[in-house]
Amino acid sequence: MKDYKNLFFKILKNGGLFLILIIFTFYFVFKDMDLNAVAKTISNVNIMYILTAVTCMCVFLLCEASNFRRNLSALGCKTNLLKCINYSVQGFFFSSITPSASGGQPMQAYQMYKDDIKISHSTLVLFVEFIFFQTVTIMYAIIGFISQRSLLAGKVNSLMILFTIGLICNFAMLMALVLVLFYSEGVKKILNVIVGFLKFCRFKKADVLKEKVDSVIDDYKDCAMYIVKNKGIMVKTFITKCIQIFALHSIPYWIYRSFGFNEYSIFVFIGVQAVLFISVSALPLPGSVGVSESGFLTLFKLLFPVTVLNEAMLLSRGVSFYLFVFLCGMFILVKYASDTRAKRLAKLQAAKEAAEKKVYKKRVVQQI
Repeated sequence: MKDYKNLFFKILKNGGLFLILIIFTFYFVFKDMDLNAVAKTISNVNIMYILTAVTCMCVFLLCEASNFRRNLSALGCKTNLLKCINYSVQGFFFSSITPSASGGQPMQAYQMYKDDIKISHSTLVLFVEFIFFQTVTIMYAIIGFISQRSLLAGKVNSLMILFTIGLICNFAMLMALVLVLFYSEGVKKILNVIVGFLKFCRFKKADVLKEKVDSVIDDYKDCAMYIVKNKGIMVKTFITKCIQIFALHSIPYWIYRSFGFNEYSIFVFIGVQAVLFISVSALPLPGSVGVSESGFLTLFKLLFPVTVLNEAMLLSRGVSFYLFVFLCGMFILVKYASDTRAKRLAKLQAAKEAAEKKVYKKRVVQQI
């Protein structure tokens, strides 16, 4: 677990890039705006719709926690909803502040390890969660693009390029995972051809690379067997994931309603947000900071009046990202302090008990 601890500190160090991106993003967005006017506009929104958006983010985290609990329980792991909420919070926070969301799953695996869950089980559960996340994200993006093509067509060509790249990258990743899971022998044959080519090019570590990849493929066989044997759990996991992504993508709609607008339906907003989400997902930026804000201003100008567009972006990203990065960060700090205090008290108690035993033995010896 030393590697996980090193990763923890590395992630915190890389958080500096995250903060720099935030500063530059909001500087360029608001440098020519009257901040007093922005504050006044935001102060007049309907707070009930803002709270609804916040509730949707809570649903997002709870859905992932529910999936963790369901799958860990199916593997015979002793867990509860509170622990699984911790895994969900850890994943959201560290995915948000690391490039390409690379820090989330390792930290979740580390937290599960601390709760005495085997690495093989945590890896399997995280892998299942990732597969369904990719599947549902792509599904929403395709449905959103098809349903809103008349709205999007010809108006946001630059973002459509990113949408195409994001869709291809995410779909290719999903297909690679499916092939590794259910066609492992075919993947190994392809790997042998690649290794043969590397050897022909005199790549010295070709055999070592093959052994590592073979080991990973063999580990994923357990995941494939788990998915096949637990079809009912997989259906529930898929439905929960659909609810989770629906809640996340609905947030711009609740922000729209908070300004008093009601011309467009929730499904229009979910479709547009799904397109935006997949468009920025392939970019290796922490939390897609910068590009998500720019994408919002580009796409949602089709739905929001220009007079409140910047404020809408600030509220939407504020609720769906920045607020919960802050809250999750505070949760992690409090939990870390609590765990540290508990360990310190446990050590003091152990030392006290050891001292009492030593005194007791000394008295017994003296009496003899």
